[in-house]
Amino acid sequence: MFPLHPNEVVRLKALHDLEVFGSDPQPEYDAICRTAQGLFGAPIVLVSLVGETEQWFKGKCGLDAGRTPREVSFCTYTILSDEVLVVEDATQDRRFAANPLVTGEPHIRFYAGAPLVLGPGIHLGSLCIIDTVPRSFLAKQQEQLRDLARVVIALLRSNRAARDARESAADYRLLADNTRDVIIRSDLDGTRRYVSPAAAHLLGYEPQDLIGTHPSAFVHPDEANAYTRLLNQVGTGQLTEAVTQQRYRRRDGSWVWVEISFNLTREEESGEPNGYVAVIRDITQRKQIESEMSRLARHDPLTGLPNRLHFREQLEQEIACTRRTGGGFALFCLDLDRFKLVNDTLGHQAGDTLLKVVAQRLRSVLRTKDTVARLGGDEFVIIQTGQGRAEDASRLAERLIDAMAAPVDLGGYPAGVGISIGIALAHHDGLDPDRLYARADQALYRAKAAGRNTFRLYTEEEAGSAGMSSPDGGRGKSQSIGPIALDPVSPNNLLRRNLESKQSAEALRIQEERYRLALLATEDAIWDWDVKGGPIPGRRGGAKSGHWQRAA
Repeated sequence: MFPLHPNEVVRLKALHDLEVFGSDPQPEYDAICRTAQGLFGAPIVLVSLVGETEQWFKGKCGLDAGRTPREVSFCTYTILSDEVLVVEDATQDRRFAANPLVTGEPHIRFYAGAPLVLGPGIHLGSLCIIDTVPRSFLAKQQEQLRDLARVVIALLRSNRAARDARESAADYRLLADNTRDVIIRSDLDGTRRYVSPAAAHLLGYEPQDLIGTHPSAFVHPDEANAYTRLLNQVGTGQLTEAVTQQRYRRRDGSWVWVEISFNLTREEESGEPNGYVAVIRDITQRKQIESEMSRLARHDPLTGLPNRLHFREQLEQEIACTRRTGGGFALFCLDLDRFKLVNDTLGHQAGDTLLKVVAQRLRSVLRTKDTVARLGGDEFVIIQTGQGRAEDASRLAERLIDAMAAPVDLGGYPAGVGISIGIALAHHDGLDPDRLYARADQALYRAKAAGRNTFRLYTEEEAGSAGMSSPDGGRGKSQSIGPIALDPVSPNNLLRRNLESKQSAEALRIQEERYRLALLATEDAIWDWDVKGGPIPGRRGGAKSGHWQRAA
C-alpha cells in the first residue's frame, strides 16, 4: 500500500482542473526532459503526474512506458514534501528495495525527484531523473532540478490559461455570432478591429466592410458632435463605461435608433487602456413605444388634441418667445354652450361624439402653427401665434363661432352647439402663464354672462365688472345658432310606428323626451310640441319658456 498525500482530495481536484492528466503528449515537456538529461547526465528523465491509482508521464526521455501503477511509483513519495527526494541507491532503501522497477526493468538504482508544487500543499507530481547505477546528488544540483520543476509548473499554468483563453474565445465567438446585438472591438482612436456578424442584419454591412472604419462616420449629423466627444472621453480613459442612444446610418441610407454600450479594455499586465468594446442594440421598437407613450401622456385620448400638460408647455414656449422677440400671441379659453344638456339627455357616448366633432371643427379653422388643446370636459384652449393683436383675435373668434353653427348628428338626433370664448392678449395682458390664463377665463365668464355663443376680450380697466368687451366697445359679437331642421316624422307618427313595432310605452316616452330636448338644445330656436298637431313655433329671444328653464 502506498502512502497518501495529506491533502489528497484537494491535490487530485487541482490535477483534474488542469485537464492534463491523460492528455496528449506535448513536445515542450519532452524538451524539458532532454534539458535535464543533458544537465545531469541521467539516462531517464520524466515529468510525472501522480493520479489516484497511477502515475502518468506528461513528458519523458529514455523510457518507452507512458504510465505505471501508483503503488510502484517513486514519485508517490516525492509529492509528500516540498523538498527534493533523493534516493542514491534504491537497493539500499527499504521503501524501494523490493520494487519491481528496481528488481526488474528498468533496474532503477538512483532517483532524484523535485515536486511539482502548484500551490501551498498542492503537489501534482514530480520532475525526476533516474539512473541504473548508484550516484550522489549535490545541493546545487537539487536546486537546479527544482528550477526546472518550476518551469514545468509554469508551463502547466500557461497551457491551462491558453486553453481557458481558447474556450473563452470560442464561447465569446459563439455568443457574438448568434446574438442580434452588434459587438465591436475598437482601438482607442475608435478604429474598428472586429465586428460581429449581426452588423449585416442591423446595419446592412458585412462585418469585413466595417473593419478599419470609424463610428463617427455612421452617426446622424445632429448627434455627431456629442458622439465624438463621448468617444474621446472613452478613448482617453476619462470614462471606463458609457451608454448612449444614437441614430445610425444603414447601408441603404436609412436611419435606425440604436443604444451603444462602451466598456474600456486594458492590458492585462500593465493595466493601460488598449481599446474598447462597444455593443450596439436596435431600439427602434423601444423608441416607437416611448414616442407613443409620450404622445398619450401629452394628448387627449378622446379627441387626439394636446392635453393640459402639452398646452402648458406650449404656453410657456410662446411666452419665452414673446420675451425674446417682443412679439405677442392671443390665448383663447373656449367652453361649449349647453354641453351638459347633450350628456344628460342623449348620454355620454353622444357627448363624446360631439366633443370629437368640435375638435375637428376647431382644427379646421386654425393654422398649423396655432395650438388647440382640450383641458377636460367641454373646456378647450387655443394659442394664436402672431403679434397678439385684438383685431386678429376677434376675427379668429368669429370664425370659430361660425364653425360651430351647423347641427351635429348624434345618432339620429340633430344637436346644435354653440361656443363661448374669452380672450387674453400677450404681452398686453401679461406674460405670467397662470395670470394670462386666468384673465382669458374671466373673459370667458363674461362671454357666457352676455348670452353665450359670443366672445369677449379681457380689459384691464374693467376687470371684475361687466366691461369684458369686444373691440367695438359694445357687447361684442353675438351669434345665434340657427334652428335645427325638424324631422318630418311627428311624435304622434313616431308613437304609432313604435307601437306597431311592439316597443314598450316607457321606452317611447324616453325617446320622445330625448327628441324634444335635442330640439331645445339651442338658445335662439325654441319650439314646443303639440301632441296632437306637431310643432308650434314659440318665442325667439327674451325670456325662455318654462320647459327650456327646466332643461337648462
